[in-house]
Amino acid sequence: MKEKLMREKWERLQTEERRALLEQMAKQYGLELLGEETFRKWGRETRTGCFTGRGGEFVFVPGDTVTLGWQEFAQGMDQATREEFQEEMENIGWEGTLTELLQEQMDPVHQAVIGPMLVERTLQTVGCEEVSLDDPRLTGNEDWMAEFQKAQRGECSQYTIAEFQKAQRGECSQYTISEKVRFTRTGDGWRAELYHQDSFSRLREALAETGFSLPTADEWAYLCGGGCRTLYPWGDSFDYEMGLPYLEPEERAAVSCDLRTPNFFGLTIACDPYRDELTVGEDGALVIKGGDGGCNLCGGADAAVGFLPCAPYFRQDRDDPEEELDGEFDFYRRVIRVELE
Repeated sequence: MKEKLMREKWERLQTEERRALLEQMAKQYGLELLGEETFRKWGRETRTGCFTGRGGEFVFVPGDTVTLGWQEFAQGMDQATREEFQEEMENIGWEGTLTELLQEQMDPVHQAVIGPMLVERTLQTVGCEEVSLDDPRLTGNEDWMAEFQKAQRGECSQYTIAEFQKAQRGECSQYTISEKVRFTRTGDGWRAELYHQDSFSRLREALAETGFSLPTADEWAYLCGGGCRTLYPWGDSFDYEMGLPYLEPEERAAVSCDLRTPNFFGLTIACDPYRDELTVGEDGALVIKGGDGGCNLCGGADAAVGFLPCAPYFRQDRDDPEEELDGEFDFYRRVIRVELE
């Protein structure tokens, strides 16, 4: 049965058999099958099933045996991308080659067998509890309510870094106060969320109790790049015509694609370097994927360097799994490793 859920055989299944397997997944894991869809991006495509339920939307991702990690350029960088990296090397005083700099930041090349998964399509915020605007925990804090009233008038003065950039463009719709409460504009109204401290180990325990897991670092790299051999999922050079958050020009007649649209697996993934995604490394260690908390962009980097943390094989390790997670920058997605009965 599991062989049919691996990419090579999955792509050859007849419509009726594929549908039956998707319906079996929905029944076994308590989800509703919405239907099948073909996702295309960067020259790759996947025909698969979309699900809803258990507090989210999920997509089935077939497994595969792939080569992951980065060691050298598969295509070579174009001049514009190379010049941006050379400028960065000068700024940080790097005396080695560009390849050596990238090798320092990427997973080493290795083979991996990735099993089939049901994967949450978008990210969850760490430690957030949605509450009503009349919740006494909100209304009882005069400082919070005063800031919220400013936000309603468009006068809010407390922003995260990413929110501040939006505010400068007059687009801010989300306000975070003292990393304790967040107000988000929703059409004509507002949504409030309270932050609760959490750690990586406690988050994993809570997910396991509900039948979910975090992806491993290898699984995440596959979900992001599909086993690509290039630096970015689309190639070794940066696509400066791509739609991006934070760095979009004021006017652009057309873009090649938008980084924020679903990828070839139907996932919104690795599209915002301010959003660190939590994954599990060897021996249960916390590995950050998909972002660097915006450090490169905040430090003045342009697109290729600023979005390098979104590359499939870029990684950051954190030593202490008990360290408190950051509700502003740490995010996660739930996965179910599929084993049909």
